[in-house]
Amino acid sequence: MFIFASIINEEKRGRLEEVYIAHASSMYNVAYRILDDQHLAHDAVHEAFINISINFDKIIRTDCNKMRAIFIIIVRNVSINMYNRRKIRHFL
Repeated sequence: MFIFASIINEEKRGRLEEVYIAHASSMYNVAYRILDDQHLAHDAVHEAFINISINFDKIIRTDCNKMRAIFIIIVRNVSINMYNRRKIRHFL
């Protein structure tokens, strides 16, 4: 994934990859339920991980259960924003 390549700190990159492996599929499922499109769901997960990587130092300090909830909230919000943007384009 592109965002991993842009992270210079190897420890941070490794931790982010672990988080991705652990949570990407559940995040994809949430995005797919909102967007009903495989490609858009993958885009939503990717965008969510960009947001996560930017704030990773803050997020990683939370306990494991809260961290999973944060990831789901982030991908849900990204997906809702994508859905709303797509809906607006169809009305224009």
